[in-house]
Amino acid sequence: MRSKSINYKTADAPGWMHKCDDLFLAQFRGKPCEICGAVSSIDNGRVVQSCGHHLIFKGRCRKFRYQIKNIVVLCPYHHSHFVQDIGPHSMVNTMAQKNFGDWMQKKKPGQFKWWKENEEEIHKAWDRSWTYREKYEELGGEIHSKTGLIKDLKPYKHAAALRRIKENGS
Repeated sequence: MRSKSINYKTADAPGWMHKCDDLFLAQFRGKPCEICGAVSSIDNGRVVQSCGHHLIFKGRCRKFRYQIKNIVVLCPYHHSHFVQDIGPHSMVNTMAQKNFGDWMQKKKPGQFKWWKENEEEIHKAWDRSWTYREKYEELGGEIHSKTGLIKDLKPYKHAAALRRIKENGS
């Protein structure tokens, strides 16, 4: 697994993006999978918790990256690339991807409708109406600079913010 960037030099630096993702997705970790109810599974000998799956992929559409309606909680099995029956990322069975869409339409019709209405956003220009540093604070993170300079701003007490979000559910 690649290490995450620790670059915080600009307001949209990769380090800020990773910290925002941590804060936002903390509220979904360990919640029951919306398909099967599992909260974790074993992967290569370690326990992996369920997580939030982005319906409109975060890497292609920044606009919905931190919107709850864009998230479905999935266990590691249903979020896997190797799932056979139902999963959005399956590479071994394209029917698993179709089955995921069918499941969404049946079990979560309102969210499915929103997903389909907004799918075309991935083809639009990258949303620059906010920066990751701004979003970090909006999501509940604290920022601190030892020197007082903007270029030296860094996340402050990030682990405490993650615990607070996990405990409160948002």
